[in-house]
Amino acid sequence: MRLLEIADYLKKEKLDAIVLFNKSPGFDYFIGQELEHGLLILSKTANYLFISPLYSPKVPGFKVVQWKTFKKDLESFIKQHHIKRVGFDADNILFRQKKFLSKYFSAKDASKFLSGIRAKKTTEEVIRIKQACRITDEVFTGIVNGLRKGEFKEENDIARFIKISALQNDCELSFPPIVASGGNGVIAHHVPDAKLRKGFMVLDFGVKYKGYCADMTRTIYLGAPSSAEKQVYEKLRRVQDYCIQYARVGMKASKLSKHAKTLLGKDAKYFIHGLGHGIGVEIHELPSVFDKSDDVLEKGNVFTIEPGYYNKKTRIGIRIEDDILLADNGKKEVLTKSAKSLVCIRFK
Repeated sequence: MRLLEIADYLKKEKLDAIVLFNKSPGFDYFIGQELEHGLLILSKTANYLFISPLYSPKVPGFKVVQWKTFKKDLESFIKQHHIKRVGFDADNILFRQKKFLSKYFSAKDASKFLSGIRAKKTTEEVIRIKQACRITDEVFTGIVNGLRKGEFKEENDIARFIKISALQNDCELSFPPIVASGGNGVIAHHVPDAKLRKGFMVLDFGVKYKGYCADMTRTIYLGAPSSAEKQVYEKLRRVQDYCIQYARVGMKASKLSKHAKTLLGKDAKYFIHGLGHGIGVEIHELPSVFDKSDDVLEKGNVFTIEPGYYNKKTRIGIRIEDDILLADNGKKEVLTKSAKSLVCIRFK
């Protein structure tokens, strides 16, 4: 993916290659699949996957090099291909890996470039993210149906259902799911640990399909909400919809974030986190959508818009989140399709 841009970067920065370890998000991103082992070497002339002979993956666009004796074969490879100055992902590297790089190369931090290149999604990436979102929507429908049938008694019952549903769809979880009922909803990153309680319930989860994440939040109500509670929910829903409409290519991410605060008005003090973040092979990527962000929204970005309301005095916690694509034609597409009208579940 975007290997020509790698060559341009190497030329500009006077580097011979970029070296990535398998724990770097860029490792899976460039080879288009998940591998537990290997060393990625992206050079000016070709791209290599340096890997144990125990593995024999097929990776389009890469030459797979299997070592017999790692140290000896790597030194020979480096000498043969004249690799001296390399870029690396300083944001995702272990101390021993950094020490390894310094032993063989003159190394330069390329993490900003590597994060930036992943922000604009290719057609194949969008296809995978859309599928992750579609499955996430199906899981939400399953949660609502299960609640109506009385199948869940505790927050962790729902979290477990999300995990099992992901596995049944050949997916992983994008992150540990958040299930926060009643007053627990005021904790933005609540860990499911209680019985289901009357009131709003925040459900924040997503599946990871073929290496790509979805991230959706819906807030439903267990019981019958008061008119005041309905008003708070509808206000936040409108704010989220207005922010989706307002987002556009070329806009500063900070402007979108500040727009949400303006729309919230006096309730902005109950909004305690950023408005959104990019998604892809990682659950948090560029662009970062918060008040002090330097990022600019671009064609091909996929990011979340997720205003929240966390009032500890009233014990009301609400968050609504969708995944948004800024398409090549400048249009926007909401990838998470679950309805946002307030779902109320009969609850005793």
